[in-house]
Amino acid sequence: EMRGTRLVLGVLALTVCCAAAGRPGPALLPSIRRAAPVVSRSNARILRLKGGSAATEGGEVADAAGGGQGDAAEVDTREITEVTQKFVTNKVHRLETYLSYLQEYQNPMVTRAWPINTNFVGNNETVTDTVFLKSMRAESKGLVYNEWVRAGPRKQTFFAPSEVNAAIVACGGLDPGINIVVREITNTLHYGYNVKRAWGVRFGWRGFYDEAAKDWLELTQETVLHIHKEGGSVLGYSTDQCNVEQVLNVLEERGVNMLFLLGNVDACRDAHAIQMGAVARKMKLSVIMTPKSIENNFPFIDKCIGFDTIVQGAVEAIDKVLLAASSVQNGIGICKLGSGSMCLHAVLASGSADVCLLKAVPFEPRVVFEYVAKVVQRKGYCIVVVEDGAGEDHVKKWVAKMVEGTEKRVPCGGSVDECVGKLPSPQHHHAESEIKPQSEARPQTGTKDWGEFAAFDIGQFLKESVIAYFAGLNVPVTVRLSTPEWYIRSMPAMASDRIFCTVVASNVVHSAFAGFMDLVIGRVNQRYVYIPIESVLNPKHKPLISESSRMYNRMIRATGQPSFQRLGQAKLITGRGDVRRAFTPNELLSELKNKGGQ
Repeated sequence: EMRGTRLVLGVLALTVCCAAAGRPGPALLPSIRRAAPVVSRSNARILRLKGGSAATEGGEVADAAGGGQGDAAEVDTREITEVTQKFVTNKVHRLETYLSYLQEYQNPMVTRAWPINTNFVGNNETVTDTVFLKSMRAESKGLVYNEWVRAGPRKQTFFAPSEVNAAIVACGGLDPGINIVVREITNTLHYGYNVKRAWGVRFGWRGFYDEAAKDWLELTQETVLHIHKEGGSVLGYSTDQCNVEQVLNVLEERGVNMLFLLGNVDACRDAHAIQMGAVARKMKLSVIMTPKSIENNFPFIDKCIGFDTIVQGAVEAIDKVLLAASSVQNGIGICKLGSGSMCLHAVLASGSADVCLLKAVPFEPRVVFEYVAKVVQRKGYCIVVVEDGAGEDHVKKWVAKMVEGTEKRVPCGGSVDECVGKLPSPQHHHAESEIKPQSEARPQTGTKDWGEFAAFDIGQFLKESVIAYFAGLNVPVTVRLSTPEWYIRSMPAMASDRIFCTVVASNVVHSAFAGFMDLVIGRVNQRYVYIPIESVLNPKHKPLISESSRMYNRMIRATGQPSFQRLGQAKLITGRGDVRRAFTPNELLSELKNKGGQ
C-alpha cells in the first residue's frame, strides 16, 4: 500500500510539472483534465492580429477578450512615440587634459568582497534633462536640452589611496547639511577608498590666512561620528574673501590634491579660479563644488543641500509669527526671510501668509498697506512674508529722510547683524568695522552719514511705515517683526536632507578619484550628475523669479494677494487672463487716488 501511494503521488507531481511547462503528461485519472498552456509575457512577444486576438512567435493564439481555454496573455496596448531631439553635451574637464603622466589605478571597490558593488558608472555614461513632448510652449521657447556626465564611481581611478590628501572648505554662511556632507566625505574616503588623510579647513577662507585658523581639523571616523545630528558647522564659518594665490600656496605647501568646497554661486567663481591656477602651476589638484545656498539659485539642479530644512525652518517661523499676531487686537506679523525662493516655498508650505513681497517683483508700499488694512478688518490680523533686500528703492528714500533728521533710531528685530539688509554703505563688508567698538564704528546721531542707518532694512521699514499708516487711520495695531534667518541656517538637517546630502557627498569623492575637476555635483531630473562650473557661471543660465513664473503664480493662489503695483496699474496674473484691482469692486478708484494724495 505504501509503495502504491508513493507511485500515485509521484505521477501526480509529474503531471503538475508537465502542465506548468505546457507539455503533455501521463493520464492519472479520467476526471483530471490538463490545464491549457498559458502564454507568458516574459517568454513570448505579443503580435497584433485582426479580430481582437494576439499571437505569439510560437504560433499559439490567445484570445484578447479572455475567451478560449486557459488565461489569455495581456495585450500591450501602450502607444509608443519615437522622439528625435538634439542635446548639448556638457563635458567635464579631467586632470589628464593637462597632466599627461597620470597613472590609472583600479578602484579599490572592484575587488572588495563586501559590500558587493556592481553599480559602477561607464566613462561615457550621461543623463539628459527632462524632455518636453507635444508642448507648444516648449517649442515656442526653442528649448535646448542638455546631456550631463552621470555621477558615480568608476572602475578606473587616477589617484592611489596612499597619495590622497583631501581638504574640505565651507564657504560663506551657515546652512543645514554642512555636517552631513563633511561626515559622508570622510566616510567615503575611508571606507570606500582607504584614504587616511582628510582635513577640515576652519572658518572658511580664513583658514588659509589666519595663523590661529590654520590649525585645520583632522577628519577621522571618531571626529565625525555624531556631527550629522548637530546644527551649525563643525568647521565654523566666516565671510572672508578668497585670495586665490594665497590659497594655492597653502594647498601646495600642505600637499593637498583634493579640494572639496561647499558654497553658493559666488563661491563657484573662487573654485574655478583656484582650479585654473592649479592648471597653470601643473598641480595635481581636483576642485569639486557642492551647492550650498539658501537662495537655491544654482541653474539646472533640482535643489541645493539643506534646502528642505531651510523651508521647514521658515514655515515654523511663519507659524510662530501667526501665533503672535493672532493673539493681539489688530495684529500684523512681519517675517523677513533670506531669499525669494525661500519665501515662495515657505509661503506655499505654511498656507498662513496673506502677503508675500519679493525683491524681483516691485511693489508700492501704500498699496500694500491698503490691502493689509482690509485683511486685518476681515480676519483680525495679517501675516506678511518679505524677502531680505526687497523694496530697496523705498528703503533708500526712507533712510535718506532719516539721515536728514535728528531723531535717534534703533534697529529692531534682534541683533544688528540680523537686520543688515543688502544695501550698499561705506561700512558694508569692511573688515575693520567688525573689531571697532560701536561708539567708534558709528557717528553721532544727526550727522549726514549713511553708515549710521546701514542696519535699517525692509523689515524695519515695513514695521515703522505700517504703524505710521494705521496711526493716520486712528486704528491701533500691534506689529511683530521676526528675522529668523540665522536660527534657520543653524538648524540640524531633517531626514530628507540627510539622505540627499549623503548621496551628494559620496559622489563628490567619486568624481575626484575618477580624475574629474572644476565641477558641481547636482541632481538633475532625479539623477546625480557632474555639471561644469563654467556652465553654472554662465549668466544666461541664471534662474529668475518673475510675475509670470510658475512658482510665483502658485504663491499668488496660496495667499490670494493682488498685484501691489502703483494705483491704476494693479493687476493679478492668475493663469486665466483675469485683471483685478488690489481692492474690492465697491470702492471707487477715484476715492483711492484721493486717499493716495493725502
